[in-house]
Order: sequence, then C-alpha cells, then structure tokens
Amino acid sequence: MTRPIGVDISHWDGMFDPAKATKPIDFVIQKASESLFPDPKFAAFRDSIMKVPIRGAYHYFRSTTDWRLQAEFFISVVRGLDFHFYVLDYEKIGNVLDENSAHHAHNWIDYVGMTLGKPVLLYTNPAHYDANLWPYGDWMKDYPLWLAQYWTTNVGPEREPALPKKRAAGDWRIWQWASEINYVGHGHEYGCGGNSVDLNVFNGTVADMRAWLKLCTPPPPTPPPPPPVGQYIVVVAAWIFATPNDGLNCKIVGRTVVGLTVKANEIAGEWASLSTGWVRLKYLKRG
Repeated sequence: MTRPIGVDISHWDGMFDPAKATKPIDFVIQKASESLFPDPKFAAFRDSIMKVPIRGAYHYFRSTTDWRLQAEFFISVVRGLDFHFYVLDYEKIGNVLDENSAHHAHNWIDYVGMTLGKPVLLYTNPAHYDANLWPYGDWMKDYPLWLAQYWTTNVGPEREPALPKKRAAGDWRIWQWASEINYVGHGHEYGCGGNSVDLNVFNGTVADMRAWLKLCTPPPPTPPPPPPVGQYIVVVAAWIFATPNDGLNCKIVGRTVVGLTVKANEIAGEWASLSTGWVRLKYLKRG
C-alpha cells in the first residue's frame, strides 16, 4: 500500500509553491491561526494551498485565551475557503495543561466540527496524550488523531507510529513522521522555502483519504420527507442552542448526552426542538 504524503506548513516555512516541488504532495495542512491571530503567511499561501488536491487547516490552541473566542476566530479565518478537514493543535509550549485546558480543547473541537460540518482532528503526541489528556476523561478516544511521533532510526513513512497507551493499534488518521528533529533538509523538495519541512502520511491510500473526506461520493439522493416529531435517541453528543442557527451568534444553553432519550417537539429543517432548546437533527436517531 502506498500512503499519501502530505506537508504541514506555516509562516516558518517562508514560502510554499507545490509547482516547484520535485516530490509529489498528496495533501497539505496549513496553519490558519493561533489564539486570536491568523498565521502571518495564511493569506500569502492561500493560492498555493488550493493547488494541492486535499487540504486541511489547523489552529494552535492557547490555554490563556477563551476556547470559544478561539473557535469563532478560527471559523472566521477558514469559513468560505475550500478546506476538507480541520485540526486542533494541542501542545505544551506556551500553555498550562490541566483539566480545564483539556475540557476546553474538547469544547473547541466539538464546536468547530458542529459549526463547519467537516472532520476535526486532534494533533498531539503519545506522551502528551497520556499525561495531559487521558487523566481528565476519555473523550479523545472517539476523535481522529493526527499524531506527531518521530523515529530516529530507519526513518520512513512506511513504518507504524508509536501510539498513546489507550489508543488501539492502527487507530490514527495522519502521522507526522518527519521534521527537522529527525529528517533535516528536504524543504525545497516539497516547494517550501525553509531547509526542513514537516512530513506526514495518511493511514490508508489516496482513495481511502478521499472517501473519508467524502470527496468522491455520488450526488446525494432526493432527501426523504421531514422526520416526524416524537421520541429520539441521542447518538452523538451535541450542543443545545437557544435558537436554530449555525451557533456563531447563538447562546449555548446545554449539551446532550449519548444514549439519552429526548422528545422532539418540532422539526425545522435540520434542527429539532427539545424542551431545553434546539439541536441538530443529525445527532439524533428515531427512537
């Protein structure tokens, strides 16, 4: 199996032009923001990014800034641009890693995923996952993982990464297998201005990655009639809003619990009205 190769880039790479790459680039992940600031090269790289077939954008989380403000800022930066997935970069540098930070990271991922409607990955490394996330709950086990883990011998994308203790073998989506730490150079081979560049692989083939991101699915069938009101079972935890909209300017009034039976009093498009507020119908199953 040939795994897709991707690069992740930010202003530290100086420039990015896939047309100048001498090695194939199957996907790219661009830094969009950090705290409440865009990456300095986000706009400058935009046209080049869009030349790569599969595209993601990531946000560097700061524990000192309100999680919702960070989520809304990231959304404002990437909304309307043709990215296929998003990532929360949750690292030690510049952060206080405690139970509150872990909880806020969870909120960020949920909020961005529900608002933008595309996959959101968690970027971390095995030691960080085990020490600074798992002790505060097991929510991260259900989220796709972009894993940073570098072998220092026999470096290559065909290997398997070491995983967090609570992660099953093979349970990762993207693996950052190379950086200036273990694979110096190669930046120019991938159209970057710096000496080194972070290299990644997807856990599967290009076709698998496109299928995961729903980039090769047939046109959807004619939608069925609106579902009836009545009893539903919560299948995915979701925010409950005061009114049915995209959530950007709407008050959050609660959160559903997986497995809970709820009553939908009204159906309005993709929204269901519960006794406590409005939730997206796709997170419920007819009971």
